[in-house]
Amino acid sequence: MVRMTLAASPRRSRILVAKATMVGAVTFVAGAVGTAAAIPIGTSLSKAHGIFVFPVSSSTQLRVVLGAAALLAVAAIMAMAVGAIFRHSAGAVTTVTVAVVLPYALTVIPFMPAGAATWLSKVTPGAAFAVQQTLTHHQVASNYTPYYGYYPLQPWAGLAVLAGYAVVAPAVAAALLARRDA
Repeated sequence: MVRMTLAASPRRSRILVAKATMVGAVTFVAGAVGTAAAIPIGTSLSKAHGIFVFPVSSSTQLRVVLGAAALLAVAAIMAMAVGAIFRHSAGAVTTVTVAVVLPYALTVIPFMPAGAATWLSKVTPGAAFAVQQTLTHHQVASNYTPYYGYYPLQPWAGLAVLAGYAVVAPAVAAALLARRDA
């Protein structure tokens, strides 16, 4: 039986990188399959309930599928690294969920001031939800806030914000592992 752990070993940072690679790859594939299945189902249900759905190109749908999968994969890698930092998986999952989902949830609340919603959508890990944006600026018919489908960052720029946090987390985890082993 092969067992991998973050217990003391000569090169725990290598194990951390291997785990991050596996977690990221598996999450990306699962996220892509789930998103690809959800889009036609959601579109069909919306239309069936009389909700107008803006038409989008195939390339936009592909970007949404790959972007959502990347968002999930990067968040999973960040959660794994935070778990190595905290040494407690429940605390790591809670922390990353709050860091990624809470800012997004706050920005889609209709009474959130537009300035605060814009700021949260630019600097927090929740900026990654911009990859789900299908409307372009000229299509937005309301206030420019995430509540109305507008994100202040371009889709891949929003994902880059989360990626920045996700690069820092494994680096901090590797440094802490090296220090703990010393």
